[in-house]
Amino acid sequence: MHHIMYMSTALVLVQEEELTAMLTQYRRNNLRDNITGMLLYSGEHYVQLIEGAEEALRKLFAKICQDYHHTNLIKLADGSISQRVFENWSMGFRSVDEAALTGLKGYVNPESVALPHPEEESPVQVLQQFIQHNMTDGRK
Repeated sequence: MHHIMYMSTALVLVQEEELTAMLTQYRRNNLRDNITGMLLYSGEHYVQLIEGAEEALRKLFAKICQDYHHTNLIKLADGSISQRVFENWSMGFRSVDEAALTGLKGYVNPESVALPHPEEESPVQVLQQFIQHNMTDGRK
């Protein structure tokens, strides 16, 4: 089992209707490829964690890197995991305001060059902290 987590700056503002259509397609593809994860979108930035077989994740991440929605993409985590954090989510989603992201301990702005210090919480722990404090039903 493997995971990849990244942050990026949104190149275009995605309207609710387009975002819903994109998520429907992404969830269908993730179900097919046995990929789970979580996507946060603020209108300005994306934060996403994907989990699954390493080969499937590498293919998906390569597509994400080429996607016109993203710039300043920063990979925050890429490695083996003992178990999924989001095993029942084909792609959990939450649209958030920028303040909700920047208020997280360990938040990294993708437009800056400053990366978190290794002794700080891992990016995955930061995402888990966000979910625990901001998602009511865990499957938005």
